[in-house]
Amino acid sequence: MIDYSLIKIIPADESHYEFVYRVKKEAYGDYIARVFGWDENKERGFHAKDWEALKPSVILYDNQPVGTFCFTKKGGHFFTGRYFIEHFYILPEHQDKGIGSFVLNTLLDTADNAGLPVNLIYFSFNPAASLYARMGFEVIEIKEPFVIMERKPSLNKKVKNREI
Repeated sequence: MIDYSLIKIIPADESHYEFVYRVKKEAYGDYIARVFGWDENKERGFHAKDWEALKPSVILYDNQPVGTFCFTKKGGHFFTGRYFIEHFYILPEHQDKGIGSFVLNTLLDTADNAGLPVNLIYFSFNPAASLYARMGFEVIEIKEPFVIMERKPSLNKKVKNREI
């Protein structure tokens, strides 16, 4: 059983650069390969761009890195005034234990407190779709192989103050 008090979220720093790449490759690499093929050089290039643009966070369990995500407030054309969850990966050996659900709930609490919706995009064949649906996300668009989901703020939900 997971001890939720051992889950911590910290901003990634340079020491996490390779871990963030590794967790993406281990947790999501097969999905990317299925659609686009896996080209190590291209993926490293995407990682370098994302690292600079998105400033990831690292999920720790018992002070060991087990996952990563980017949670950003968007300002731009379509996604104005909302949060966006990107690059949410948990190492395979730590999946299906409640860590991802706990972190996702923490992020949704932040969005609820701000009164803002949350969007995310995933591959249509990703089994995490059921988790997103349980958390209140609804499909707003399908552009195969991608699905775009949104969760409106839950104003009736009693929100605990969780730090992210």
